[in-house]
Parts: sequence; C-alpha cells; structure tokens
Amino acid sequence: MTTNGSVAPKERVNIVYRPATGDAKAEVELPLKVLVLGEFSTADDKPPLEELAPVNVDKDDFNDVMKAQRLRLALSVPNLLDDQAGEDERLAVALGFESIDDFSPDAIVETVPELKQLVALRDALKALKGPLGNIPGFRRRIQEIVADKGARKQLLTELGLDDQ
Repeated sequence: MTTNGSVAPKERVNIVYRPATGDAKAEVELPLKVLVLGEFSTADDKPPLEELAPVNVDKDDFNDVMKAQRLRLALSVPNLLDDQAGEDERLAVALGFESIDDFSPDAIVETVPELKQLVALRDALKALKGPLGNIPGFRRRIQEIVADKGARKQLLTELGLDDQ
C-alpha cells in the first residue's frame, strides 16, 4: 500500500509498481487495466484496423456492449431428444446473446423450442406428482400439451399408450 493516499478501490485488482532506479523506495499502487486486441468478427467484409473504434467495457455497461455486438450462434447438434430420430438427424439451434443472463441454462431452454416443450412437460408432471394445490394451472398446461399433436404423441409414447 502507498502512503500518499492514491489507492485504487479494494474491489479491483491492483498492481504495485516498485521503481528499480537508484535508491528509490517509493511504491505506487495502480488499478489493473487491460486492453484486449483481436478480431472477434466472423464477417467477411472486415474494416481496416485504423477504422475500428475501441469499446470500453465495465461492469455497468457490459450488457449494453453485448447487445450492441449482436452476438449470435447458429449450430446443428445431434437430436438426442427424440428416441426415434436416426443417428444422422440433427437439430438446428439458433442462440442470441444480449446479456450475460442469456448464457444461463434457463435462458437457453427458453430459446430452443424443443427444450422449452420438454421443460413444460416436466413441470406439468412435477405438478401432478406433488400436491395438486395448483389445479387450474395444471389443467391449463395439460390442455396445452394435449392440443399440440407432437407433444401429445410424445407423451403417449412415453406412457406406452401409442398402440391404442
């Protein structure tokens, strides 16, 4: 720590600078600041480096910077949700990230319709298994699942009633 009162706040990472010139004993504590340089775009038409403007990111504007960058990820994954799916069957997934919360499993489930449907079915079955204190909500979820032909077929298959 320095004695001159110019100490960075405790919540940051601080670097202590000790000069190696002569008999100087002064120590200066400075906040750690990092500049990250890189090409993070997958676009084909990249502007020249001179035209790029630096983007300041801190804890207060992190989500705003993410939203401005329009981060997207489109990929194809093996379809492990359907037992009748072949080995080559793929599931197209398109994810968008506008805040740090979009990386949470719950947010990803909300953006993938197949996962969202399975979670809704799981929640309805949990409501059935537990005390039926929320009967109107349970009835509404069951009606939604029964109205969706795909979900109804999957439910019947899971229950072993698809032969009838």
